[in-house]
This record gives sequence, structure tokens and C-alpha cells, in this order.
Amino acid sequence: MAKVLITIARQFGSGGSYIGKALAGRLGFRYFDREILRQAAGMLGAEENAISGREETLSGFLENVIRPFIVGSPEAAYVPPPMHAVYDRDLFETESKVIRKAGREHDCVIMGRAAWHVLAGQPGLVNVFIHAPRDFRVERIMKLYGLSDREEAGKLVDKSDHDRAKFTQAMTGEDWTDLGNYHLSIDSERAGLQAAQEMILLLVEKVKEKIGREKTAESPC
Repeated sequence: MAKVLITIARQFGSGGSYIGKALAGRLGFRYFDREILRQAAGMLGAEENAISGREETLSGFLENVIRPFIVGSPEAAYVPPPMHAVYDRDLFETESKVIRKAGREHDCVIMGRAAWHVLAGQPGLVNVFIHAPRDFRVERIMKLYGLSDREEAGKLVDKSDHDRAKFTQAMTGEDWTDLGNYHLSIDSERAGLQAAQEMILLLVEKVKEKIGREKTAESPC
């Protein structure tokens, strides 16, 4: 039976990571974010912490370094994931293998890593793009990471947007902000994080019906 696969692409500071984890909990789906990096590191024979947290040591191992940021939310005692992850062609292809395997075996929520591209053509696919105005994202990451310098926080947001665009173009040949790649695009400032979850859940139920899956009861968040 076809799996339901929710991929979430998100701008840094938009709350996409928080939304994804909350959705996985509500639906009883597997949540794949750091786990993808962990498995890929094992397949590559690399130390996970070296890949994600010590970029300065990787120049001999990784090429074309790109630094997308991933972020969660201060709500509900949520602990945000590390700010940095590093990608090159070998790591991207290895992570793509992990993503495809996850998609074959589990109903799941997959964060970032151009999973919408990697899993293209799957019948149960739900591709979501979470975005928000720059000022909202700057304010949010200042609170989330305890940053006091607004200008520096703005630079982090801008760099993340630039690097993710560069990464996606290099690895897939596509524009990561092209809404044609997604089934649903949500402004998390306008909608709020809770309403964003509800919108995605509605789409998931429609996809389940389309692929002949029975509806499952949802537990409250």
C-alpha cells in the first residue's frame, strides 16, 4: 500500500521544523530530519558531528559547502535542532538514498533536503513549503537562539535563503521557492503554526482518500 509522505521545505525562522515534528506526532508518522544525516554519515563512514557541526574540518571531505539552517520553535518546550548542516554532491546523493528508503518503509514527515524532488512521482506525496516575511523570521530566531543583534540575525536569515537556493539549484537544477514544486504553500506568520498544521492535515486526509487509505483518528496536539 502506498505510503503517505509529507515533505516540508521551509525558510529559516518560519517554524517549518516545529510544524513538521508536531504533524508527525499527531499522525503517528516517523519524523526524519537529523536521522537522515545520521544514517548518511554511517553510510559514508563519517562522523555525524563532524559533518553537521564542525564545517571547518571538512574541506578535505566535502566540496561546494552550503550551509542551510534548520529551526524549530520556542513553543511547548521544543528543543531546536542544530543550526548548521553541510551538503555536497556525495552527501546529497547518500541522503537521497536514505529518504527513498524511508519513503518505501514508513508513513513519514521528511524535513528539507529537497525531498520533494527526491520523492517525485510517489502517489502519497504531500509537498509543503513553509515561508514567512523576513522581519517575522528575524524576530523568531532572535528569540529562539537568544540572539541580541538584529542585524546579525538578519544576515543569518539572508544567508540561509541564499545558501538553500544555491544548494537546491546545484543538486536538482530547480528553484526551491518555485511554488509549482509544492502542493501547499503556507505563510506561517499569517496562518500561525497551529493553523498551518490543520491545513496540512486536511490535505493529508484528501491524499489518503485518493490512494485508498482509511482515515485514521487524530490525537489532539
